[in-house]
Amino acid sequence: MSTELIIILSIVGGAGLIGLFYISHSIEKQRRQRALLIANLSDHAFRLQRILDSVPAAYTGKDIQLLLLGQIKKRMERLKDLAPGNEKFHKKLESTNAQIAEVTGATTPQTKPQLKCPEEANEIRTQLQDLSKVIEGFTQNKVISVDEARRYLSQLQSSFIDANLNYLLQVAENTRRENKPKLAILNYEKALAEMKKRNQKGAYDERMAQIGAIINELKIEAGHQVEEDTTENNELTQAMDEMIEEEDAWKKKYF
Repeated sequence: MSTELIIILSIVGGAGLIGLFYISHSIEKQRRQRALLIANLSDHAFRLQRILDSVPAAYTGKDIQLLLLGQIKKRMERLKDLAPGNEKFHKKLESTNAQIAEVTGATTPQTKPQLKCPEEANEIRTQLQDLSKVIEGFTQNKVISVDEARRYLSQLQSSFIDANLNYLLQVAENTRRENKPKLAILNYEKALAEMKKRNQKGAYDERMAQIGAIINELKIEAGHQVEEDTTENNELTQAMDEMIEEEDAWKKKYF
């Protein structure tokens, strides 16, 4: 074998090895990218599901539930294509389709749960704010329009206000049953003040009249003008003050 042939074969062999290296590297890079895409899609889908499961359905409404379920479905369909052998993705897609059918077919209005303590009220607030960030992200990624986002965020803000009011009224009613008129009046008055702030187009007129009558009744029963009792106005009212401040800050951000 001539020297020239040996050199040519060496060059061809070296080029082949280099080519094989780059092909292997490219395949490995594609494999890593595919694995990362699967991980990201899966994490996002299950994060959306956690939010959907944690926020009471009555606080989100059908439109927002279907928005989240639609985004979960898109990701699960993509995951099924990327990993056709993964049974977990197939089952999750089936489950999501069933949820969509259930929500779409639901006709009975859902009642918003009564909040029993400051911790529960704070948890609802946090969940609604997390959901608002998700919707804000959908807008930035062109998943939904700005007008749609405003509508969804308006729904969530309304739910947030209802959660505050329901909690105040729950505390007021409990303290009234416990024969603590000062604390009951304090919380009824806080609820009344919130309604006055949000009473666009007379939405709370009837409820405000009812609460005003209860306050007057309590004051008559007590036999004098009730003043705020600072010894009783501790955790319950402080937690509610913080929630109202958070709600005002949230409104400024999104509206």
